[in-house]
Amino acid sequence: MYSSADWLRNNPSVPFNCVIATEYKRFYVRDFFPASVADPNPFNQNSSIKFIYETDDPIAPQELTVKRANSEWSGYKRQPERKCFYVGFTIYIPKVERKDASIYRGNSMVLTNQRPIPDDIKVLVGRILGQQYDDLHFQGVQHGRKSGELGIAERFGHQYSENNMGFGEGRTLYLVDLLENSPEQSLFVIEEPETSLHEHAQHELAKYLLDVTFRRHHQIILSTHSDRILHALPSESRLLLHRDIHGVAVYKGLSSTRARALLSLGHQRDLVVFVEDDFAKLLITEMIRNIDNGLLRAINIEEVGDTKAVRNAVLLMTRIGKNSIAIRDADIGPDEANGIFSFPGTMPPEKEVYQYNAVKEYLNTEFNINIDNEIAQRSIQNHHKLTAELSEAANTLPDYFRTIAIKKYIEEIGIEQYQGLVQSIQQRA
Repeated sequence: MYSSADWLRNNPSVPFNCVIATEYKRFYVRDFFPASVADPNPFNQNSSIKFIYETDDPIAPQELTVKRANSEWSGYKRQPERKCFYVGFTIYIPKVERKDASIYRGNSMVLTNQRPIPDDIKVLVGRILGQQYDDLHFQGVQHGRKSGELGIAERFGHQYSENNMGFGEGRTLYLVDLLENSPEQSLFVIEEPETSLHEHAQHELAKYLLDVTFRRHHQIILSTHSDRILHALPSESRLLLHRDIHGVAVYKGLSSTRARALLSLGHQRDLVVFVEDDFAKLLITEMIRNIDNGLLRAINIEEVGDTKAVRNAVLLMTRIGKNSIAIRDADIGPDEANGIFSFPGTMPPEKEVYQYNAVKEYLNTEFNINIDNEIAQRSIQNHHKLTAELSEAANTLPDYFRTIAIKKYIEEIGIEQYQGLVQSIQQRA
């Protein structure tokens, strides 16, 4: 492997304020996909992995491919050096389960130095677990030549060590300590961080992981089956890996609800209708209500992101045999062969509604605002911001403003304009 200096000389485009780690455990493909007599071929002989590293040029990332060559993998030497951590279940195994000296020789061990945990870190651990700590620290312990640390907590005037903590509490303490004390810009691969945490703690842990990536510039890759964690993370951070007879497919931009439906093997309503955002969700909801109110009890309408996310959503559900359709903006148009329909008109729904003459006249009467003037004066270029900006001009709540505008629009265009769309949903529900 290159030394840090050699690597910097050969990679002048990499920012010089990056962290170069010189002493750390090196991870290889074999660490995660070990071959043995039991698993002689955990990957194809022609397998490869492409890594993409950001540089100080945002349009020119550094790419590196590690390939399977004969019996070994090649390409490692060109990788930038970086502090990396794999956080599996062994980050915290209760000492009582591994015959630790602090348990079985507890009466003869010696307490050594304490390692304090700063107050701000103590607050973070408590926030995740939904409790307040009077104190948190690590206590050095020694028995003969063996030495180690014990997590110590104090609450409600009582002190206890990790030997009397719950598994989730102990694992959270060790995980936060690692994330806060590792070099900035480290890479963490975390497996199932929700283990032994209740739903509130799972949600708060996800929020903390976002916070620590911004504060300490870490990169975190995690695997999870927790819808609470998925819900707390932004949609652009979610990737679904789905394996079937055709191989492994990657789907981006999952909604937390769609992920939950997949993870529960379909224990949700039978038909999922994917739309881009909450405006589109309200629009199709009111269209359905005008024609078949009972249909709303038999479907899930989910906003999943931009037009690509809508398309990916319905293609994924089709691939795994789940019942779904998608409705995207009219300016993109339908693709009915793949179960993708579109709203009436020729523009995104927000523009269709707020630019409809009868709607503009109605809103002017109700709120004494001129829609065209407000759009021009506020320089509203992004149609997703129309509701927020126009409702502010009208001095009313965005949800109320959007709702009455949509209701007026549906009333004015007439059922025949959207009846076919609703019928397509009825036929699949």
